[in-house]
Order: sequence, then structure tokens, then C-alpha cells
Amino acid sequence: MLEPTAADCRLEHVFDIEVHFGSDRMIFGPLPGGASQGYTPAIGGTITGPRLNGIVLPQTGADYARVRNDGTIELEAHYLLQADDGTPIYIHNRGYLVRPLPGESQPAYFKLTPYFRVQEGPHDWLSRTVIVGGGERRSDPDRSLFRYYALL
Repeated sequence: MLEPTAADCRLEHVFDIEVHFGSDRMIFGPLPGGASQGYTPAIGGTITGPRLNGIVLPQTGADYARVRNDGTIELEAHYLLQADDGTPIYIHNRGYLVRPLPGESQPAYFKLTPYFRVQEGPHDWLSRTVIVGGGERRSDPDRSLFRYYALL
């Protein structure tokens, strides 16, 4: 057994985001290679957690999902967030939608890695911290719930 080192990792919950979506969604394709491209605009949302609170600024981004021929959905989303102190934060989420295997009853879920751009100040830890997340899509209203963890 290896001794613990500084290279060991643990997770710390840092915040959750609930993103609300508009009805202007679009899917088009096939693209070269057979995939389809999706677009779903974000109309707002909230950020809550131990290290960040605020809102998803309305009409500042969207989910751009690519549906591959093998059924895998590649997620790519861009939004502007605003911390409670007014700091603007750009988030770029990349990941995958994981669908249940045939016969499984669990819902589909997301696994993703966000990247952030933020000005120097109290939230610049986001731009130098490896963060991973997971989430679920919900309906009524149409929204996604994400939970984010810092990799320490």
C-alpha cells in the first residue's frame, strides 16, 4: 500500500447550480459523420452553496449538446453567472450525459468538468481549482440541477 502523499485527492462540495431553460430549443442535423447538434437557451437560475452563491444571468448562454451516432451525448454549455457580491463569472461546462443501460430504472445523469473565468478578487479561486460535477435534468419547469466539487 502506498503512503499518503500530496498527490492524493479528495472532494469538497463547493456549490450547486439550478439552470432554467427556455422553450426555444433546437436540434439539427445530421452533421458530417451523422451526429446531431442541439441548442437550449438558459433563461436564468440560482447558485447556492458553501463557497459560492448568486444567479445564472438570464439570456447569457445555452447548452449545446452534440448527439453522436453511438447515442452518446456530449455536453457543452456556456453561461454567465453573477455572485451575490456582483462579480461576473463565466462558466464553460463540458461533459457527458450518461443514460441508463437497457432494463435499468435509474434516470439519466450528467458528469462534467467546468472551467471558469473570473476577475481577481474573492472568487478567483474558481480559475485555479479543478472542479468536477454531476447533475440531472428535471421538468416542470425545464431545468438542470448541478452539484460541483473541488478536487483537493
